[in-house]
Amino acid sequence: MASTSLRTIRFLKPRQIQQLVFISVGDSSLLQPELLESAANSPMNVKHYSQEQNIFRLAANLSEKIAKNHPFQDGNKRAAMVAADAFLKINGYQLQEVPFKDVKTNDILARAHKAIVTNEWTTEQLAQCYESIATPVQTIGKEIERLRAEAVEF
Repeated sequence: MASTSLRTIRFLKPRQIQQLVFISVGDSSLLQPELLESAANSPMNVKHYSQEQNIFRLAANLSEKIAKNHPFQDGNKRAAMVAADAFLKINGYQLQEVPFKDVKTNDILARAHKAIVTNEWTTEQLAQCYESIATPVQTIGKEIERLRAEAVEF
């Protein structure tokens, strides 16, 4: 029986996502911590149970769960984008160098997150969107290093 070699992927903790949302989106109260925890753990479960290795599918899973679980009082789609971008950054890719800075990318991501919440798009379509705009991280700054150091490796 051949062994399947799965690569190590870093996953954000709920606390990290909450901090990112506070910094990037604003003071949107976390109303349902258990739903944020469920969303944060979802990509790990997908990787474990389906051996998913596609980083963009895992980022899309995280994003969809945050947006649909609606754990924050406001800004859940923006929170989903920030979390997906941070998840990708700690794994070598980025949607934007600075969240919300590039108007064209923001527009694409805003439409994508609206489509996922309204069930017009599947997780796979969101993953394809992410993959089409993502670029490799060129410089690993202090923020990414901090996120990587605190993330769960699995």
